[in-house]
Amino acid sequence: MANEQQTDQNMMYEHVKEKIAGILEDQKSLQEDTIKDLVEEWKKLIESTPPAFLKTILGITDADNIRPLSEEEWAYIQNELEQSFDVRITTGILVTGTDQKKRDLSWWTSKKQLESDNYYLTNYMNYMKSDLPPQVLETIHEDTDAIMNNLADPDSDAFSRYGMVVGHVQSGKTSNYAALICKAADAGYRFIVVIAGGQNNLRNQTQTRLDEVFVGANYQGVGQLAGFKREKMPDSLTNADNDFKIETARARGTTNFENMKLPILVVIKKHTKTLSHLLKWLDDHYKNQVDKAMLVIDDESDYASINTKKEEDPTVINEKIRLLLQKFKKSAYVAYTATPYANIFIDHAAQNNEAGRDLFPSDFIYALDAPSNYFGAEKIFNKENEKYVVKIPDNEAVYELDENILYPKNEYPFVIKHKKDYQYELEHLPESLYDAVRLFVINIAIRNLRNQNKHNSMLIHISRFTNVHVKVRKLVAEYFDTLKKEIKTYGSVSDPIKYSQDLKEMKDTFDTRLQDIEFDFETILNTICKMVDTIQIRDVHQSAKIKLEYRKDTQTNVIVIGGLSLSRGFTLEGLSVSYFLRTTIYYDTLMQMGRWFGYRVGYEDICRVYLTDDLNKKFGFIIEATNDLVSRLHDMREENLTPEDFGLAVQLHPDSLLQVTARNKSKNTEDMFLQMNLDGQLKETGWLSSLTDDMETNETLLVKTIQKLLSNDYEHIENKSHVWKDVDRTIIQDFVSDYRTYKNDPLGLKSRMPIDFIKEYIKDCELDWDVVLFNGTGNKEFELESVKVNRQVRKVTKKAGYYEVSNKQLSRANPEKIIMPDEFKNLSSRDMRKEMEKPLLMLHALTLKENENEWSAVGFGISFPIMETSHINSLKVRINSVYRKQIEEAYNDEVGDYGDYED
Repeated sequence: MANEQQTDQNMMYEHVKEKIAGILEDQKSLQEDTIKDLVEEWKKLIESTPPAFLKTILGITDADNIRPLSEEEWAYIQNELEQSFDVRITTGILVTGTDQKKRDLSWWTSKKQLESDNYYLTNYMNYMKSDLPPQVLETIHEDTDAIMNNLADPDSDAFSRYGMVVGHVQSGKTSNYAALICKAADAGYRFIVVIAGGQNNLRNQTQTRLDEVFVGANYQGVGQLAGFKREKMPDSLTNADNDFKIETARARGTTNFENMKLPILVVIKKHTKTLSHLLKWLDDHYKNQVDKAMLVIDDESDYASINTKKEEDPTVINEKIRLLLQKFKKSAYVAYTATPYANIFIDHAAQNNEAGRDLFPSDFIYALDAPSNYFGAEKIFNKENEKYVVKIPDNEAVYELDENILYPKNEYPFVIKHKKDYQYELEHLPESLYDAVRLFVINIAIRNLRNQNKHNSMLIHISRFTNVHVKVRKLVAEYFDTLKKEIKTYGSVSDPIKYSQDLKEMKDTFDTRLQDIEFDFETILNTICKMVDTIQIRDVHQSAKIKLEYRKDTQTNVIVIGGLSLSRGFTLEGLSVSYFLRTTIYYDTLMQMGRWFGYRVGYEDICRVYLTDDLNKKFGFIIEATNDLVSRLHDMREENLTPEDFGLAVQLHPDSLLQVTARNKSKNTEDMFLQMNLDGQLKETGWLSSLTDDMETNETLLVKTIQKLLSNDYEHIENKSHVWKDVDRTIIQDFVSDYRTYKNDPLGLKSRMPIDFIKEYIKDCELDWDVVLFNGTGNKEFELESVKVNRQVRKVTKKAGYYEVSNKQLSRANPEKIIMPDEFKNLSSRDMRKEMEKPLLMLHALTLKENENEWSAVGFGISFPIMETSHINSLKVRINSVYRKQIEEAYNDEVGDYGDYED
């Protein structure tokens, strides 16, 4: 009843918002004040129009629901529309393979798409207008065009394509591959297989989504559109309740692909049995290869698809996927994942076995951007703004019990590392979990007060065992029943916290967690009283008696307890509170467990994630590693490199607890401990990035660094070249950190500029530095205030993404002599470093020359003194087979001393 009353009160708000949204959907671009101006126009329209006319304009049947909107409600409408429509997003990053570069990579956009009626795509775009902003839809269109171009024309001869699309956790990968499926169907791909996650709930959710946006089953979703044609409805051999079964497929009579004019869709769970059934069904009807084009979408492709055994005896699921691809003369395999480490670790040079080639994305890798309204890891784990993270106290949750500690009776902390019989020891939950439950109840009320009468979810993920889920649900239910009783008894009386400790704790939660909310506690509590009976508690696992369901005809408010069934791909609607105590040592698994990523339009400010301090730090580290990976892809595109060139070295967690991915998934990788003693060494940027943005950034950085040197009272010696003595190391630290090196040499071992080791040296070494800006003999000058030098001319060879300086050397012989006393100037460069008392940063304003071509650039070098206490830096990295080979080629040269040399 409470929900119905809320819906009636909310009708006017929703209709006005939908009307303005409909206008925005039709606009190709938005100006800065478009949304604000539209809201003001409708505000005036509502105020000046009689209710009888408003009924017609807004499509409201009952005149009793026509009412004025408050200033607060107009502000909510504007805020929600801005978060939905004022969205920034860019197209993705494409890296293609060597053979792929020689193929027709415009067959779709410049030919086939123009010949097609684009029926399935048109349905998809028209239907999704109400769900996604125009900018996001347009980017999906452009991204999937690029992916289509990297598949193959289904009318061509036999082909196989292997690609990977990298997205963000819960960022809309399904929307992307749904659009891709629609375009593939328009192009003529006749058999489309979606391999969903390993759990039934994810397969069912994926099937439901594709039924909605592609199939139009039961006249739902696109089936409700005016342009929907029953005769063109794809033939789906699976449905929302049933995975693939041979008898069902036989009953449909869909066996003769040669005569099929409609696309066939199969959505299967990533399981040995379903893959075997599909292969058997195909083998029963086709002894040889099928002469039609097949598209395979492998969702969560880093899960279960990777061969974790020897190539001659691959894992069953990996082998079945490869056999499925071999069954068709024309096949395209596209792996989708947010955590691509395992896919990249596939041995790119593995020999084919009877099952066919392995699943390395040798043809293309495409990295999707996330829209600006995506609530992702960088927002949540921003070290400068941790408002979204609530730290679980150390005394409430421990990794394992310490036998040396006598814990107070009935106050045992929650034990993170436990076995399935832990349920018998579990008598109470951490106080922070009760706090999280209270916050969730408050959040539902806040969203209702904001007229966001939509689904609300809370996630509790503290175990991988079903028995523990059941016990946790029982304990949560006991607490919630007590809380609900107190709310219903005292929630409507004056000053309720005087009578109820539970309500006092709820107010404490509100005051602590939500300090900038526009409502006071009394208003929120009044709303809680009306909706507290609607809150459900569900444990989600394969044995759950009651299925979690988000109904279309009513608001669902649910506290969800689960583990594996919720850890990959499954979407919790309206998730605002997450309580997370699971842990793992793997990057990819940890990121996938984070169901709290996604879109939180209108309620991002009330979202909270409860974590231990240890987990919080781990997520922070993973963000850096993932950003580095995407950055590498960007550089590879700029340098026209290939997936096989992806010499990936992902730095492992400093305490070695976090691993990139499970060891059996990364059997083609290895850990390496690299050590480097920089004492007595000279390191220089012999490879200079040729990316325009990098070169301009470095030029600006040189200006900023010289300005810092001039603005401080350092000893400044000028003799054509410029020297500054006893410079604070922070200036050097800033320069080295901001300088842009050639990126596709992660450890700097090929280019002889081991930048990560150098950064560690600067951080650990507390000495002051000397700095020199060398004068050269070029015709061009570098000038800033009192500093003026001729640029140094260096011969280079332009390569993919970088300029290689002749002999990889920037400096002339014995560059250190510029800072040495006269008695040491005749020493060798090596011996000078023995006499140096501090390191020397050497700045080079350069003119690079290759034949008749010239470029201005900035390089640097560092001469390291030989110290009494050596500065040996260690770095542990995980590398794939490509980078191992590259290190073998470069490492022997890198660790040696360069001695004296001359251009």
